[in-house]
Amino acid sequence: MIVVSDKKHEKGERKTDKVGEEYNMAKELKKTLIPIAMGVIAGILSFLATGEMRQRDAFGIIILVFLIYIQKFIMPKIGVELEGKDWAGIAFLTFSSWYISWTIALNW
Repeated sequence: MIVVSDKKHEKGERKTDKVGEEYNMAKELKKTLIPIAMGVIAGILSFLATGEMRQRDAFGIIILVFLIYIQKFIMPKIGVELEGKDWAGIAFLTFSSWYISWTIALNW
């Protein structure tokens, strides 16, 4: 349940999204941009690893899963605390950007 405080925000005050917890835009931006970047990297690596050989497409999916797993270790190093519900969004963003970048690379 998200509760936004009712008091008026003066200059210099930060909004709260949960009781006593500050909303950190930089942390949320990192949670979004890192999976997108990792997905693009995975798409490029998948293209380079599989090339024109369609028999090795499964290897591209293995690269995707590996880069999703790597984010488990990268995020805490840059100060982003992850909850269980965050992983669905991280996996979706990584998969989407991987699929788009790999498809563009295959059709280039």
